[in-house]
Amino acid sequence: MMPSAPPQNVQWVQSPALAVPLGPNSVQTICTSCGRAIHTNTSKTPKSSAWWSGLLLCICGCSFGCCLIPCCMDSCNIVNHTCPNCNAYLGQYRP
Repeated sequence: MMPSAPPQNVQWVQSPALAVPLGPNSVQTICTSCGRAIHTNTSKTPKSSAWWSGLLLCICGCSFGCCLIPCCMDSCNIVNHTCPNCNAYLGQYRP
């Protein structure tokens, strides 16, 4: 019979969490991918509710310009945060 191996200590290493919550504007944080202190890059994407609202306005007879208003409203946009150094996706803000 072979002797059993002694128990080994296992340590879990977690990646650093974002120090601050993501908001509608760029935030200063540490990138979870490259580990550098950064100001996040932000980009806005309209939610599906913005597109549906615009379609409803169009059906109701509003002009084309008015139909795009929901896509320009901050409350109808998702803000994506990325690292300017390594382009890693850091998260999103949904109002």
